[in-house]
Amino acid sequence: MKVRRGIQDITAYAPPIEQRVEQEYLLLDFNESTLPPDRHVAAALKGFIDAGRLRMYPAYRRFLERLARYTATQAGQILLANGSDQAIEVVMRAVLDRGDEVVIPQPAFAIFAHVADVEGARVIAPRYRPDMSFPFEEVLAAVTPRTRLIVVISPNNPTGTTAAPEQVRTLLERFPDVAVLVDEAYYEFTGKTVAAWIGRYPNLVVTRTFSKAFALAGLRLGYALGDAAFIGELHKIRGPYDVNMLAVCAAEASLEHPEAWRAYVREVMTRAKPMVERFLTEHGVAFFQGEANFMLVRPADVDAAYEHLRRNGILVRPQRGVVADMFRLSVGTVADMQRFMDVYARFLSAQPAPPRRAAAP
Repeated sequence: MKVRRGIQDITAYAPPIEQRVEQEYLLLDFNESTLPPDRHVAAALKGFIDAGRLRMYPAYRRFLERLARYTATQAGQILLANGSDQAIEVVMRAVLDRGDEVVIPQPAFAIFAHVADVEGARVIAPRYRPDMSFPFEEVLAAVTPRTRLIVVISPNNPTGTTAAPEQVRTLLERFPDVAVLVDEAYYEFTGKTVAAWIGRYPNLVVTRTFSKAFALAGLRLGYALGDAAFIGELHKIRGPYDVNMLAVCAAEASLEHPEAWRAYVREVMTRAKPMVERFLTEHGVAFFQGEANFMLVRPADVDAAYEHLRRNGILVRPQRGVVADMFRLSVGTVADMQRFMDVYARFLSAQPAPPRRAAAP
């Protein structure tokens, strides 16, 4: 079967999921919650199934009204999607033609460049700075008359760093005819958002997910926030039933009963992450702090560190490209991170001491 040349020339986006066996590993590699959803979610799912509603096509109005309250927007400003991956894909398909340019600072979540390749758009890739800060001036300089989209991932995956709101505002105002997509997949961990500007800037679109703080990655639910007219255009691309009702049911229960996931976020950000940062600092291991539930760690030998952790039942995510000498570490509960530190301390103690420098003459 022939496919178009642009598809033949790219590779599939295939994250290394299949080899993970949850029963054998502490999963600190995909920035998932290390705890399952709470009992209210399980009860809501059971009630939905017991009511015989699986046989019915999805209906989203009630949930959209609930999500609008959570996001301080209006239901007509929300597009539900099969994970934030689909929300990103739909937005990019809506604004990019073959030959258009999209500015995506690198390193970044790989789905953005993948969709651009599928659409035949050219990726302009300013590099994050050595301290992993957002390359704002470089992004400004990268915009040309062919630019149709600017991507701002905040916090960025894998660097964990954010773009300042005023930097986003400058992009929106300086390039009013260019769409600015701000991905806020880790919003619940930072509390920082530009979603309040949805009604002010028609070229702004924000994407989020229920996969991270809400612990619903397996159900695939994300959403885009934007000007109502733009969201209406996106509905022409997303299928009418692309989002399954089990995901909607679980997400609605999570919003109605936020105590458990909010407690998890507090534990990760105020207890577990600072504990790991102190541990790495005390042991002389370089890392980038970031603002989300993960961090980049730079060991002396990333392959050896990864293998040691894997052999001891912990998965982290080795990086490529400009961060190839690092691994990304998801942060879970205090107990999870104590296990990580115990295992990693054994790795550090087995490493040869660095050579002593000769004294200055």
